[in-house]
Amino acid sequence: MVVKFRQLLRRSGPDEEPTSEEPQERCLSCGSVLETNRLYQRFRVCQDCGFHFHVTARERVALLLDPGSFHEDDRGVSSIDPLSFSVRQSYRTRIIDAQRRSGLTESALTGTGRLGGREIVIAVLDIAFLGGSIGVVAGERIARAFEKATSRNAPIVTVCSTSGTRMQEGLLALMQLPRIAVAVNRHAAAGLPHVAILTDPATGSGYTGFANQADIIIAEPNALVGYAALRALQEAEGHELPASAHTSESHLQHGLVDMVVPRPELRDRLVSLMDLLIHDMHVQGEKGPRQPRQEASSVGAWEQVKLSRHLERPNARDFVRLMATSFFELHGDRSGVDDAGVVAGIANLAGEPVMLVGQVRPANGNERDGWVRAAGFGKAIRAMRLAGKFGLPVVTLVDSRGADPSLDEEQAGLGSRIANCLSVLLNLPTPTIAVITGEGSSEAAVALAAADRVLMLDNAVYEVVRPEDAAAILYGERSRADEAAERLRVTSRDALKLGLIDGTVAEPGEGAHTDPVEAARVLQRAIVRNLVALQRERPKRRLENRYARYREIGSTHSKLRGRLDRRFAHLADRIGSLRDRLRRRNRTRATDFTDIPL
Repeated sequence: MVVKFRQLLRRSGPDEEPTSEEPQERCLSCGSVLETNRLYQRFRVCQDCGFHFHVTARERVALLLDPGSFHEDDRGVSSIDPLSFSVRQSYRTRIIDAQRRSGLTESALTGTGRLGGREIVIAVLDIAFLGGSIGVVAGERIARAFEKATSRNAPIVTVCSTSGTRMQEGLLALMQLPRIAVAVNRHAAAGLPHVAILTDPATGSGYTGFANQADIIIAEPNALVGYAALRALQEAEGHELPASAHTSESHLQHGLVDMVVPRPELRDRLVSLMDLLIHDMHVQGEKGPRQPRQEASSVGAWEQVKLSRHLERPNARDFVRLMATSFFELHGDRSGVDDAGVVAGIANLAGEPVMLVGQVRPANGNERDGWVRAAGFGKAIRAMRLAGKFGLPVVTLVDSRGADPSLDEEQAGLGSRIANCLSVLLNLPTPTIAVITGEGSSEAAVALAAADRVLMLDNAVYEVVRPEDAAAILYGERSRADEAAERLRVTSRDALKLGLIDGTVAEPGEGAHTDPVEAARVLQRAIVRNLVALQRERPKRRLENRYARYREIGSTHSKLRGRLDRRFAHLADRIGSLRDRLRRRNRTRATDFTDIPL
């Protein structure tokens, strides 16, 4: 509810002279006049400072849905004072007063409507009704909203403007969390989207319940967001909190919400997001002759390693920006950390909605920033699971020096996250394509590269370990990294010959860094071409092919053939050793002969 500045001005003392002028309505943040502020008149947002005023549940519905499309549900559901609670003023009286002030019968307003022409179900908590708290009636209405969305095969949008728990209904209020959660789970199991919008404030049971079960969480700017009320948090900390604490921006920084969107842009962002999540069209192509096996770059191994690490080489964010016509980024995995080493989100790639997950090599060349952390793999896991739920193909862009080997990351579950990431990728029912765009090193690379199709940019490298580290272990000299790179077979040419990848993608000029736009264009075409081929396969066949692909890598032989291979290997080793001894002996004799005086 909008708090008007004139109400503050009317708190004048009895000795003050009355004024004939009506006080002007002003912004509570910057004090600017709001009567001529068009943004405020339309969205209740100050045009000068961007302060977001509270809006009622009905105003919220009008701002989000197509005009005239909203139909309210379950208005008749009621239960007043289930515990006969009374302190100073009876709970029944408080409910009646809240109904008169807000024009609502409960804190939850639910119904159906259209968003960009698509039917959705919406549930809005209004803080004007007893702080937007959830009681028995609100819980029933929200649960019914999720059930209706499931039965109609429709997405649901929930809006939280709430600040606590309905204490007057005791444990009955607390038990609304599982009451709603079972309905949320059934909706999620049907593969339907749930988008939550957090407004100021969004705390208490609404925040800890269904809002954090949403697939995507969007917050309005500078909203008070979190589990505890600000007062309770300050008491627990024992001091005043920083201005940025407990806000939507702080939550975004820690990967607890996916995006902070100003109210005027919210409807359009929701329409675009729904178009990406709910799709029934796929890129199709005519069947043509099978692509011939490609010849990869002939650049030497160490030179290719250096090209893959070039400071101006485009990273995952660059490729996403250049390839995708729209991109809705996901932040974090709700664990409280958002690893900048991984970027993930839903993108429109040549008209096809896909889930893009990329390892981001830092442009500053700082080696310490090149690691992927536990939270980065957690973000990738979350993104891939969402892709599986919504039937989105997954495209991964691999480019990092490896997983962070620090003790903090070990204790954060790095090993478990890598294993889970690999497992989730291999089990996805949707098509998967991996592209090694730079340096793909160690388990951190393979966890995002075990896909149906694996491609490499010409000058990318795929390593079991970085050549410098291998040289230090094998030769005791990091300076022999060039020799180690040759022996480790790290180039795209080597990976193609070993059958570990399906093809290479040509780079312009002397490398992708010389023309990133052209490099992105060629890469996009390669991804789409492979995606079209994968979408022709039936899901069951695709999973069987994926299993066979990775089950047969480096396959062993039968008992008889294995025995013969071992014997031939031992014989070849003995012949090689004898040849080396003969060469050393011949060199010694030649040296002795030259020492004889004439």
